Amino acid sequence: GRLSHFRESDLEKDRGGEQVVDLVREITEALVWGEKHDSSLFDFFCEKGILVDFIRVLSLQRAPKTVKVQILQTLSMLVQNIRREQSLFYLLSNNQVNKLILMPLDFNDEEILAYWITLLKSLAMRLDDTTISFFFISLPEPVFPLYCEAIKFFNHRDQMVRATVRTITLRVYRVDFAPMRAFVQRHAEESYFSQLALHLKAIWLRMNAAAADSEDHGALQHENDLQQDLLVYLSDMFELGIEELNRALADRLLDCAMVPLLVLSLDPRSAADRSKRQVRLAPAV
Repeated sequence: GRLSHFRESDLEKDRGGEQVVDLVREITEALVWGEKHDSSLFDFFCEKGILVDFIRVLSLQRAPKTVKVQILQTLSMLVQNIRREQSLFYLLSNNQVNKLILMPLDFNDEEILAYWITLLKSLAMRLDDTTISFFFISLPEPVFPLYCEAIKFFNHRDQMVRATVRTITLRVYRVDFAPMRAFVQRHAEESYFSQLALHLKAIWLRMNAAAADSEDHGALQHENDLQQDLLVYLSDMFELGIEELNRALADRLLDCAMVPLLVLSLDPRSAADRSKRQVRLAPAV
């Protein structure tokens, strides 16, 4: 119950943040141990509404970064270590998980973002036909924060963040739940797959520029690495064998990446007219 008494003013006092970090760490260790040896500890966690307290403290604007990192890390550990279905359902119930995902945090802070996206991955790994209803809300309007918030970082500069986003989306696509599938399909057709295709096109254009510069081998290698990572991801999506998604992805790749660059290579003068500078694709691309 001590956590419920913390207020923003407490965090401004000496060691306020340290006390919360220590308390959250103690709770985490007890719960992880309890999941293996004594389920009454998690029942106590549920009874006292400690998850709500975690989310409340995380939302405090003046909560120190150490506190937010510890809470995000704790929630990831709980999601990963929970074995009992009853415990998992408690963590995901009452829309608390979506409140957590939509929590406004400082994503310019790479450490905060890393722990947040790791938490989303931990949640995604628990997605199945039973748990999807906790994440995907159909009424009054369809919302799917786990998916929609994650893909905002699909082309983030940090490779770990990009890889985690891709893992999350692939987990989502595997769940065969018709209302969610329809939502994801529409979102992919209207936005996400076009963004992926345009991102691939941009990589190819940068590869072309680097290939034309015989001294810029490092840039060419970097862009090639980005290309390979993205192509592996696209291949993984196609291999899921979801016909509607595959058709939409193929259409966007053709329309937004492949055809424009083929036209550019065949008729560089038209590209020059549009951009006021002539662009020719290097033979190496």
